[in-house]
Amino acid sequence: MSGKHARLLICDSEHHADMLYVSGIFVPDPFVAIGLDGEWHGLFSPLEVDRAKKQSRLNHVHLDIPWRQQASRHGWPAGLASAAAAFLRERKVNELIVPGEFPLQYADQLRGLGFKVKACNGTLFPERAVKSQAEVAHLQRAVNICKSAMRQAEAFLHQLIIGGDGILRDPEGGRRMKSADLRRVIETHIIAKGAVPSHTIAACGNEAADPHNIGHGFLRAHQSIIIDIFPRNGSGYWGDMTRSFVKGKASKELKLMYRTVREGQDIGLSMLADGVAGSDIHRAILAHFDKQGFPTSEKRGRQMGFFHGTGHGVGLDIHEQPRISTTDGKLRAGHVVTVEPGLYYHGLGGIRLEDMAVVTKDGHRNFTRYPRRLEIA
Repeated sequence: MSGKHARLLICDSEHHADMLYVSGIFVPDPFVAIGLDGEWHGLFSPLEVDRAKKQSRLNHVHLDIPWRQQASRHGWPAGLASAAAAFLRERKVNELIVPGEFPLQYADQLRGLGFKVKACNGTLFPERAVKSQAEVAHLQRAVNICKSAMRQAEAFLHQLIIGGDGILRDPEGGRRMKSADLRRVIETHIIAKGAVPSHTIAACGNEAADPHNIGHGFLRAHQSIIIDIFPRNGSGYWGDMTRSFVKGKASKELKLMYRTVREGQDIGLSMLADGVAGSDIHRAILAHFDKQGFPTSEKRGRQMGFFHGTGHGVGLDIHEQPRISTTDGKLRAGHVVTVEPGLYYHGLGGIRLEDMAVVTKDGHRNFTRYPRRLEIA
């Protein structure tokens, strides 16, 4: 870009990882952050400005009212984009770099005021993919919450009894249990640990053959139950962990599928290292699944086999760079990724196992280290 340029964010930091990354403060309503000459400025409402001065990591914190007033004197539309424009115009900025999901309304308004606006391909901070030691610690704590919640889920399934109709029941009142009951146990525990649950998956049988089905029906004996837990802790960092269980006795087919997925996860974890291509890891697991007789295909309009990526980065977003899939890109030391192969067949169910690990120069460190066992008595 020619001319004087700045980086610009207009959003809240509760839901936008870039804004949380640069500001270091949770704010539920949109505000303005501007990166200029190596420093970051924040424009805040009267409701937030004093807190931001104390708690944010921005270099400069400003009240937004004077910039709103200046925009009004220019005859510009009311709003944050105009306030940002007034601030930028005074500093002779005429070109802006914004994140890929920057609102079109703001971009059009700024262009109408004479700014050149260029969107990045995704985040404003690609360096977010490589985690600092402090970030790694936040992520480990989030995974620890996953592990303790998974222990609660296992204990809950263990104490259920199998009804004559094959549906799992409360041992005291005999009430038939649904996915929602298991999810409630998990999410109540997460909240008690000071984290926030998000669409916890507790899916049984054919629902488990749909990877992102959170589960709605009854919990049934001798069928696979996928439990995928991904809380966000108080720092804003996420954990992500999946285990698959059978309450009762697993069929021969489910046992083979579980063993194959476990072996596939071992392959993936063993290949994690600085400089390794994520696509090579993904292809190695696919090849193993094919060799074991679990092909990936479409059958009667349904996806069957292993039809999602092997893993993804985790940080202030639950899904961020890098990807371990068919896409190009190499892992780097400091990347924190999941390794979560799965197999899904309608009529048989689904199996997925997921750990989180940090990539190191010569391998990885697994945050999860949680038992992988299929059957719960």
